[in-house]
This record gives sequence, structure tokens and C-alpha cells, in this order.
Amino acid sequence: MLDKIIARILSVFPAGIRDFYYKHESVMLYLIVGAMTTAVSLIAQYIPAFLGLPTEANTTISWICAATFAFFTNKAWVFKNEEKEKSDWIRQAASFYGARLFTFFSEFAFMEITVRVLGQNEYIMKLIAQVFILVLNYLFSKFVIFRKKSSEKENDTDV
Repeated sequence: MLDKIIARILSVFPAGIRDFYYKHESVMLYLIVGAMTTAVSLIAQYIPAFLGLPTEANTTISWICAATFAFFTNKAWVFKNEEKEKSDWIRQAASFYGARLFTFFSEFAFMEITVRVLGQNEYIMKLIAQVFILVLNYLFSKFVIFRKKSSEKENDTDV
């Protein structure tokens, strides 16, 4: 479904832009899905807030919803991972949530050190942190969580 929507959108662009997109498809899809994940996160943050839940609860609900949305969309659309075995799903989900927790706490530590200890601007540090977190999450997903098995890699080179 997403592939058809993107193909339709790309059809109005010059060939050079289409070529660039397809050459870097997983990164481009990661950014698109990341924007969608951000929307899920914001909605999941503000609906409970509107209902009167405390910030800690809202943030927790938001993180769970966004991470879960990201897991399924990254698995299906970005990395086109078709693992069907229950044990593979469990390994991937545990790895995904573990990596996301690692980057969450890394961001937390970065913000504490740069803002509270070093007195840097919170908003600038947040932007810097987000770039690093985005890259780390992509690398974890591509090379650890959803990596292709050697038999899949061989099939990809045959195409």
C-alpha cells in the first residue's frame, strides 16, 4: 500500500529524484515512517493529557504507542522483513524495544549532561540529540534487529 502511494507521488517528479529515492529507499522510507511515528507519539501524548492523566503517564503511553507503531512499520515497510516464525518475532521485538530503550536513556543522559551540567540551550541540544538518536535507531534496525539472513542476502543479489 505505502509503495503504491509513494510510486504515485514520485511519478510527478523528474527521473533524477525518483532515482535518488530508489537508490536510498530504506533511508527515505525510514524518514517517512519516522514522521508518521512522530504523529502517533504526539496523538498518544495529548489524548491522555486531555483526559487529565499526568505527564509521566502520557509520556509512557506515548512511548509505548510510538515504539509499537515503529516496530511494525519498520518491519513491514522499511526493512521489508518477512520473518514469520514466532521465535524470530519475539527476538526482533525484544531487540527493537531494547534498542529503543537504550537510545531513550542515551538521549536522557545527553540532555542531562549538556543542559543541566554544561548549561547548553535545551532546544538546540534536543535537536542534536534527535539526529543522533535517529541515526542510532536506523543502524540498530538495519544491522541488528531486521538484518537479512545470509540466504536472503544471496536471493537479493540474484535479482
